[in-house]
Amino acid sequence: NELNIARNIQKEFLPFELPTVAGWQIGAYFKAAKFVAGDYYDAFLLADGNLMFVVGDVCGKGVGAAMFMTLFRSLLRATSTAAYFSNESRAAPYSSAERVMQAISVTNRYIAETHEQALVFSTVFIGVLDISTGTLTYINAGNEAPYLIRANGVLEELPPTGPVIGFQPDAKFSVKETRMENGDGLLTFTDGIPDCKNSKDEFFGHERLKELLKLADASPAELVNRIGGDLDNFMEAEDQFDDITIMAIHRD
Repeated sequence: NELNIARNIQKEFLPFELPTVAGWQIGAYFKAAKFVAGDYYDAFLLADGNLMFVVGDVCGKGVGAAMFMTLFRSLLRATSTAAYFSNESRAAPYSSAERVMQAISVTNRYIAETHEQALVFSTVFIGVLDISTGTLTYINAGNEAPYLIRANGVLEELPPTGPVIGFQPDAKFSVKETRMENGDGLLTFTDGIPDCKNSKDEFFGHERLKELLKLADASPAELVNRIGGDLDNFMEAEDQFDDITIMAIHRD
């Protein structure tokens, strides 16, 4: 009963619904390996109308990881939207690069210094998408490399631009930028997909995932649910080993 209560509380830290953005589609899939999860995701519109999104994975599983998941997710949301980003004394608004760097650096330093004894950390991919130009500004802090799916079917990876967050207070991160054109898609996910195992001790891996990304007719919602279904079929009767989180974004 207590675990069911914890699961319901944890749901409050995940989006109740995804933002609706003209010209864009967003889909997400989340499945905990146990009652509660260490994975998390978020997607919300900033004051300037641009889209900010996060996919992360706290080390470990179960209740301990779930407790820190709420902290990581809340810090990332708060530090990317706090009032100091609209300081009237500045001549220009904060850039997307400043937003993602602030969110990652403050969260990293707080966890590493305040919870040093816990030895907890999180992988995270965080990005700001300019919905008018398609420019994607991001930091990949030790997370699985997302796939940028070009309209012509070419896959581009967005590899890590820094280490995991929460482990070293002085860790360095780099902000990168790319652009999503009409017809392009993005798939962001945690390691619960490639690390998924079946009864033959085989991993789902990245190649099976890439094959699913060739199904260009699928909307983001259809794509993430199709991947989730394939993972269930792959595992068959085996217990799910790790939390699974997927987010897909498509520019129409």
